[in-house]
Amino acid sequence: MSVTGRERVLAALAGEVTDRPPMTLWRHWPVDDQDAAAHARSAVAHHDSLGLDLLKITPSASFMSEAWGARTEYRGDVMGVRDYSFRPVAGPEDWLRLEAIDVTDAPSLSREVEVVRLLRDRLGPDVPLLPTVFTPLSVIRYLAGERFVADLRMHRSAVDRALDAVTRTTVDLVRALLGAGADGIYFSLFPASAAVLSLTEYREAVLPWDQAVMAAAEPAQMRVAHFHLPFPLLPLARELPVNVVSWEHTAEGGPGLAEGRELTGKAVIGGLDQHGALARGGPAEVAAGVRAAWAAGGAGLTLATSCSYPLTAPVGNLHTFADTVRSLPSA
Repeated sequence: MSVTGRERVLAALAGEVTDRPPMTLWRHWPVDDQDAAAHARSAVAHHDSLGLDLLKITPSASFMSEAWGARTEYRGDVMGVRDYSFRPVAGPEDWLRLEAIDVTDAPSLSREVEVVRLLRDRLGPDVPLLPTVFTPLSVIRYLAGERFVADLRMHRSAVDRALDAVTRTTVDLVRALLGAGADGIYFSLFPASAAVLSLTEYREAVLPWDQAVMAAAEPAQMRVAHFHLPFPLLPLARELPVNVVSWEHTAEGGPGLAEGRELTGKAVIGGLDQHGALARGGPAEVAAGVRAAWAAGGAGLTLATSCSYPLTAPVGNLHTFADTVRSLPSA
């Protein structure tokens, strides 16, 4: 009897293994990510060609900030990320203009709900769908650029008002995504890094907003906390209702797989450096990387890269990744 992707992923969440470990890979879909049907078509083709177990949905990183007036364009970035041509927050007074938004009235938000609906219709019930949602502070950062830290410290009441508006909108977005057929959310805690804020500062000023969003996702099967930057504040994972953690474990200041699992007490998505062998090496290096990650992570690990892989990664390396995972033993 064949094992479904859903069964493999749920086994990993329980710290178990079925016939083999689950796997996933994801990348951005520039240009396609501006249209729900085109994005869904590309994501399905990618998923099916590699035989992945979990579809992590990767929208434009700017999709939430665009709901509040940010403007972006794709200029050929190798990671598929769009560049900002306008950020609506230029000074502290601009935070006071941000209001909560109805998801159905914001094209960039309702588009992502439609992507989930399309993917669920096309892939059926056996493939877990995990859309990306950014933390309120991540959205604040995209709206203002790097001034957001200074404003958080010097104009706290104004930023708090903006965070409240973004949080209420994000809660509604999470509920809409789950209602459309998502199995959880991939919650990107972009500024949760010691290079940006201290753990104490994050807990006091930011964590309550994240907790409010994750409370809306608590009924879901998969609740992933993704720490994007080096020096991740991984202890926060124990203070959020998440059951999976992802972080840049191959970057500077990123603990390895075994250490991170012990620190967080959660299942893990990851194992490979998205800028390493998968993007720049050959098949032998990719296969060795997969085996080393499985040896370090073991049961409870969904094999993947630690974040989106570059658009330039050789297709052959992607297939080597998938073929190697399929060859791994169950224990």
